[in-house]
Amino acid sequence: MFAIYDTRGRRFRDTLENLRKIRAPQATAGKQLQTNVSDDETIPVSTSSNNGQTAVSNKAMQAYRDVRHLNQREPIYHAHQLMSHPVTTISVDMDILAAQRYFQQQKFKQMPVINAQHQITGMLSIEKLLQFIIIDDDQISYVRGKRVANAMSKEIITADPVSDIRRIAQVMQEYHLSAVPIVNEQDHLIGIISRGDILRAVTNDPPLNMWS
Repeated sequence: MFAIYDTRGRRFRDTLENLRKIRAPQATAGKQLQTNVSDDETIPVSTSSNNGQTAVSNKAMQAYRDVRHLNQREPIYHAHQLMSHPVTTISVDMDILAAQRYFQQQKFKQMPVINAQHQITGMLSIEKLLQFIIIDDDQISYVRGKRVANAMSKEIITADPVSDIRRIAQVMQEYHLSAVPIVNEQDHLIGIISRGDILRAVTNDPPLNMWS
């Protein structure tokens, strides 16, 4: 299950398929992950070379066919198994300069934004924050009167703790996200999944195949 939060709170919670209906994936998202990775693979149909020898041996062809039909699944990884926690957050009311210093201290590129009730309300990236900061030589100035609320992304996609990590990877791909916060049914932020977390899952022993 996936949800959308904004400054008013949660406004959507449903499946990935219904998420796509209310918020279309970005146009440059690329191909969908396939149900079977072998569906994306092709082999040359030519079986002879210029000198009459077999270009692809019968043994190699048979080995490829055997792999196609194995279709063995690994255990499903859920978000709560891979997420980072506890989550470092930033207050929606923090002023821009304090936020910039906080980012430097925490060494993160983005952080979930929470309101006074400790509910997730947006996401702030260092790129968005720097739009309000001017660095001239060693002098730092910033747009006064602005706060995190002015710089953050005011709509954020989250996932449930039991969401399949492969579907979270699809959401990251389709909506160009580098991280997805993990929020439970009570709207409590309990973790966050980054691209790095997914890469570590893919390279674990045994590796995770990114089949949907």
